[in-house]
Amino acid sequence: MSVGDIMAKKNYNKKGASKADKKKAVSNAKRDLVYYKNDSSDEISKLVKIVLLVTGIMIIFYLVTVFVTRKVDAVKTAKLGKDDSKASIQYDSVIIGSMLKMDGKYYVLIEKSDDDKIDDYSNMLKSIAANDDAPKVYTADLSSSFNNKYLSDEKDDSSDLEKFKVTGTTLVEVDNHEIVSTYDNYDSIKDKLHELE
Repeated sequence: MSVGDIMAKKNYNKKGASKADKKKAVSNAKRDLVYYKNDSSDEISKLVKIVLLVTGIMIIFYLVTVFVTRKVDAVKTAKLGKDDSKASIQYDSVIIGSMLKMDGKYYVLIEKSDDDKIDDYSNMLKSIAANDDAPKVYTADLSSSFNNKYLSDEKDDSSDLEKFKVTGTTLVEVDNHEIVSTYDNYDSIKDKLHELE
């Protein structure tokens, strides 16, 4: 707002006003102009302070969140470190359709979930895992939706996995991407697993 606008607003621009009145009006207009400028800058400074305050609160919240998250992760890691014995007992699980893709010699125990000997097999696998020289034994669960198509009334131990079928829990010996032999009853599986210990 200019000085002229302020004077016009206060109606000091009339004919016949004395020079003293005009000087006084100009002085008052200048003072009002300074007040308006200060008022605008006060509003801008208040806005800047609010933005800085909100930004500061968000930064503090972020830092607290990062600190708490790292603390929780450290506690979880420490707990996992204590439970290493549980983690080392777990066995690698495979999908039957990809069991021939790994290199080397290994075994795959294909487990039927309702087999009452599953606990025996599990204990034997723990013994094998404890032996550093034993070959790797993977497991495959026939109740998995990826594996249940391999369960059939008739077995086919072909290395062509499109034809491969088992009738129940079966231990498969794999070497160089080929099925070498299969063991499909409790005694033969148990004997082979004991041999691997």
